[in-house]
Amino acid sequence: MPVYKYTAVNPKGKEEKGIIEATSLSHLRDILSYKNLIPVFVEEVDVSVKKGMLSRLIARLSSQKVSQNELALLLYQLGILLEKNVHITEAINIVAESQENSFIKDALLKSKSLITEGKKIAEAFKATNIFPDFLVEMVKAGEESGALGKIFISSSEFIERQNQFKSQIVNSLIYPSIVIGVGFVSLFIIMQVVIPTITKIYAQFKIEVPTSTKIVIALSEFTGFFIKTLPFIGILIFVFRKKLFKEEYIETIKMKIPFFKKVYLYSEISNFSSTMHLLLQGGLTLTQSLEIAASSLKSKYLKQIISEGKEKVEKGFKLSWFLKDKKLIPSEVVQMIALGEESGRLEEMFRLLSVLYRKHTEKLISKFLTLLEPLTLIILSVMIGFFIFATLFPIFNLSIK
Repeated sequence: MPVYKYTAVNPKGKEEKGIIEATSLSHLRDILSYKNLIPVFVEEVDVSVKKGMLSRLIARLSSQKVSQNELALLLYQLGILLEKNVHITEAINIVAESQENSFIKDALLKSKSLITEGKKIAEAFKATNIFPDFLVEMVKAGEESGALGKIFISSSEFIERQNQFKSQIVNSLIYPSIVIGVGFVSLFIIMQVVIPTITKIYAQFKIEVPTSTKIVIALSEFTGFFIKTLPFIGILIFVFRKKLFKEEYIETIKMKIPFFKKVYLYSEISNFSSTMHLLLQGGLTLTQSLEIAASSLKSKYLKQIISEGKEKVEKGFKLSWFLKDKKLIPSEVVQMIALGEESGRLEEMFRLLSVLYRKHTEKLISKFLTLLEPLTLIILSVMIGFFIFATLFPIFNLSIK
């Protein structure tokens, strides 16, 4: 895509210079117009050497600057306008005008220019780098069926549900995180302030300390040493982060811890089922839906299973027949998919699976947090109590003597 260097005048009469990526001069004029800038000089910049790098950088920055809530809202706005028979370019124009986020505004104007130039809506949306792959594929199908409005609305609702689910999990973890944080801060103060101060007094008066106190003093010294070396450890972790935090290693650890394996697996099944329901509802074929839904999975194991399943479906096999031999897939999932295949209501079965496994995940997390809070308080109370007792015991011992 061409990159232009421009000089423009703002409403206050001051000159503004910049570099911007645009599909054409008309697209550039649209972008500057929405920024209330009047172009006085425009020149195309030769970026043939760094074109690939620049495109990737713009794509990455764009994706980071667009939140899921913003995306859900603009899709809903587009859907409502299209349902009211507003033309797609006019609908995009109206939504772009309402955007405060400049990245979204520029992306929408870019898609509008591409559509005006004769590109298909799906191609135009893909070129903006802010719309997810599943939406682009659904738009491709929707252009043929003429149901774009419904597709945008259902996609908006899908993204909103996903956000609500994530928010529920994050919110449920806030209180236990605060309790654990306060507990460890208290331990840190005892280890690094209280114990060293009292240890100096014992050394000054040559008081012999018992074994429990020696253990606490040793732990305090080790903690102090660990804190001093923490910056060095942090640098090493940063340098070797790609080797230490490979997705394969992290997932292997997740899949070996019984409770976390269940939560991770159920969450992935819920997200996969929800995506499948949305894609099938949008008019995509089963193989197309499986391909897109597989790419949205975080688990490499599940991704591999679904990719293999897609290949089997292309060869004429039933998806449930292939999945029944996979130990990672719960039998309940296989049975419901088989029921959907037999009844011709596969889309509905995926919706039910999504709801069912979301509830399973929420129930597991709720159960874990119910046990975690009192258990954390008991452990921290015992540890703090032991440290205080072991630290002050020699003083009590002297007063008794």
